[in-house]
Amino acid sequence: MELYQLKELAALGKYGSISKAAEAVGVSQPAMSRSMKLLEEELGVPIFQRTSNTITLNDTGMVAVSLAGELTSKLDSAIEEIRDYDRRKKIILVGSEAPAPLWSVVSMLSDIEREKTIAGEMKSRKILEDGLRSGTYRYIITTEPIKAGGLSTMRLGEENLMFVLPLNHRYAGSKTLSFKDLDGENMLLYENIGFWRGLPEKKMPSTKFIVQSDREAFEELVMKSTIPSFGTDLLHIPLEGKVSVPISDEEAHVTFYISARTGEMQRLSYLTRHFTTEFRRNRRFSF
Repeated sequence: MELYQLKELAALGKYGSISKAAEAVGVSQPAMSRSMKLLEEELGVPIFQRTSNTITLNDTGMVAVSLAGELTSKLDSAIEEIRDYDRRKKIILVGSEAPAPLWSVVSMLSDIEREKTIAGEMKSRKILEDGLRSGTYRYIITTEPIKAGGLSTMRLGEENLMFVLPLNHRYAGSKTLSFKDLDGENMLLYENIGFWRGLPEKKMPSTKFIVQSDREAFEELVMKSTIPSFGTDLLHIPLEGKVSVPISDEEAHVTFYISARTGEMQRLSYLTRHFTTEFRRNRRFSF
C-alpha cells in the first residue's frame, strides 16, 4: 500500500466520486481508477460496489476511507512538526506585546546568534505564553511576569512614553506633560504599536489621530511635519527641529519582562543586562 493511494482514498471519501477526488489530488480519473483497483487487490477484500455505470464505496470501503483519513492526517501533522523543528533550529522567534523592546532584543540576539535568523512579531499575551510553551517562541516579552512551571522570567526593563513636539510648540519647553495637556490637538500615530495601541485614543478622546501603518511613510511624516507624535525612551533616531517631553501619566510607563523555557537563564541574564545598561542609553524613537 502506497501513501498516494491512502491520500486518494481519503479524497474519495471526502468528495464522493472518483472524478472529483482525482481532480482534488491532481491525477486523471483513469489513473485513480487503476490505483483504487490495485489498492483493493492489495487489501484482499472488496471496498467498492460496482455496477455497469457506477462505482461506490461499500461498508468496508467506508471504514477504509475513515482509517485512510486518520493516517494521512497524522502523517501531515508529523511532516509539519518535523519542518517546524528544523525551522526552530535555524530561526529564533521572539514574541512581544510591544514593538520597542522587541526591536531591542532582536537587535541584541542578531549580534550574538550570527549563525541563525532572528525574527520577531507582536501578539497578545495569551498567544505569546502558549507559543513559548509549545516551542514556537524562544523568548517572549510581556508587561507581566509569566508564572508557570518550566518557564523562567526576568525583569527586562522599562519603557516611558514621550510627546515629540516641534521646537516652536507652546509646550516644547515643558519638563513633563500629561495626555490631557495635548488632548484636542492633531497627533501622528503609528498603527503597529502592540498593546499601546488603544491608550492614546482612550486618554485623548478629543484628539484627531492621523494613523499610518507604513513604517517608512510614518517616519517621513514625523520628520517633516509639525504635527506632534509619540516617542519612547528605548530607541533613538535624531529628529531635527523636535524635542521630546516625558508623559507624566502612570499609564505611559510600563515594565517589561522577558521569559524563556527553563535552562535559558544565562542568556536571559545577558539580554536584561545589555538592555538596561547599553541599549537603552540615550535612545528615543517616535511612533
